[in-house]
Amino acid sequence: MRAYEPQTYALLRIVTGFLFLWDGMQKLFGYPGEMPPGVPVFIIWTAGPIELAGGVLVMIGLFTRGAAFLSSGLMAFAYWMGHGFKALLPIA
Repeated sequence: MRAYEPQTYALLRIVTGFLFLWDGMQKLFGYPGEMPPGVPVFIIWTAGPIELAGGVLVMIGLFTRGAAFLSSGLMAFAYWMGHGFKALLPIA
C-alpha cells in the first residue's frame, strides 16, 4: 500500500472535503434538501460557513491543516451536542 500512499491520501482528503462541502451547502442554501425543523439558527450560521469553506479548502488542499483542525473541532462539538450525552456511540 506504500506505493499508493499519495493517491490514497488525496482520495481521503477529497472525499472528506466533499462531505463537508455538501453539509455546509445544506445548512446555508438548503441544497440538497432542507434542514430539519427546529435546528437553532446559530448552528446554521456558525457551522454552515465553517463546513462550506473548510470543505473546499480541504478538498483542494489549501491550508489543509488549519481547515481540518477547525472542521474537526466543529464536528467534535456537534457530536457532543447531538449524541455525546445520550450514548457513547451515535447508533445506540
